[in-house]
Amino acid sequence: MRLAAVEELAKGWKDEPWLFELLRARALNDPFVREKDWQNNPRQLALHIIIKQYPNHPQTLPLLCDRAENDPDEQVRNFAQNKLAQLEN
Repeated sequence: MRLAAVEELAKGWKDEPWLFELLRARALNDPFVREKDWQNNPRQLALHIIIKQYPNHPQTLPLLCDRAENDPDEQVRNFAQNKLAQLEN
């Protein structure tokens, strides 16, 4: 449910100034715990949307670095690490 909400907010409200902070809060604080490998994590989706829609926001890179080191979900950490590697190239 939270995953769908994040997707819809990003589509319908992408030009709203408050959306970055909402997505950042999801990327940092969503309580999702992966039970199956195929499940999608709302924190990862929020991070993906932030990278796509706000690549030059001053908080995007620090958030990405934080998630690469500190997210409790290994898949989110790997996603963030891969995105950081892409940005370095």
